[in-house]
Amino acid sequence: MLYRFISILLMGLLGLSSVWLPIRPAQAAGCTLTAIVWEGYTDSSFTKAFEDQTGCAVKATYAGSSDEMFAKFRTGGGRTYDIISASGDITERLYQAGLVQPIDTSKLENYDTVFESFQGGKWNTFDGKPYGVTFAWGPNVLVYNTKAVKSAPSSWDVLFDSDYAGKIALPDNPMTIADVALWLGKPDPYDLSEADLAEVKDKLLQLRPNIRKFWTTAGELANLFQSGEIVLAHAWPLTYTQLSEAGFPIGSVSPQGKLTGWTDSWMISKKSRNPDVAYQWIDYILSGAGQKGVMEVTGYSGATTLGAEAIGPERAHELFMDDLSLHSQINMWQSVKNYDQWVQLWNEIRS
Repeated sequence: MLYRFISILLMGLLGLSSVWLPIRPAQAAGCTLTAIVWEGYTDSSFTKAFEDQTGCAVKATYAGSSDEMFAKFRTGGGRTYDIISASGDITERLYQAGLVQPIDTSKLENYDTVFESFQGGKWNTFDGKPYGVTFAWGPNVLVYNTKAVKSAPSSWDVLFDSDYAGKIALPDNPMTIADVALWLGKPDPYDLSEADLAEVKDKLLQLRPNIRKFWTTAGELANLFQSGEIVLAHAWPLTYTQLSEAGFPIGSVSPQGKLTGWTDSWMISKKSRNPDVAYQWIDYILSGAGQKGVMEVTGYSGATTLGAEAIGPERAHELFMDDLSLHSQINMWQSVKNYDQWVQLWNEIRS
């Protein structure tokens, strides 16, 4: 009888524990959300909250260029990664390659808070269906060492100054060709003829003696500044954020009318092993906490009203989230029809 009583008591306690203790079936099943992303988009400062809430670990691989991101995502027929933080220059490529699935926006509680002009954006909507969800955007900027470059540059022309020979860095990315096209006054930097590309090549050859390094990650670029190897760079705002927080004398300018940039979207692999968790992740990044986390780490602009509320009106104004005026001024990365020619030109310049 005593044994039966103890058994019943233990079963009751176990029943209570199942009610009061948090259950994490995803974690128990060894859930891992795999992602290939731009640096900073899965920083532990905000990713940990998602992992704690869902019990699912986020395993991310950083990419240094869109080409690298596309190639790695395509490996294994799209089974390697659940999600990708694709910029507008590869979103259509991913769609045409059949690697991503259309987004069911009804599965995202926070989708309605995405800025209206970003819903159905041409950079992630194909055949009338959304294949991506915009969560961040920004310009490519001119970053400089404020001790070595005394006055704030007002033009990209400073990169050609002989005083900075061997002291500048450019991103190792064929999309940089679009920037050079803008410097040359081309009206559409993503629609370049063979003659246009020849002009771009000549311009880059003029710049080549000043180039110390073609950088691939923001962390690498920050190290180049800190070591004194470079004093000027075509960069992402992330490098400015990293160096500012490290107390390095760094400045950033955005020459008007001559800006390229990116509108980044979460896209889900057609062969994702964890599509439900991928939707949870996207929804989290659209939330106030997720948006604030991304913006604080990267210095990029967010894409939702919840994000604007989370950072407050002053910071939202600084990031042009209150009127999106900067977004309309940026020549955002997009698909390039003769991209093979761009790659060939870029490889010639690099070598």
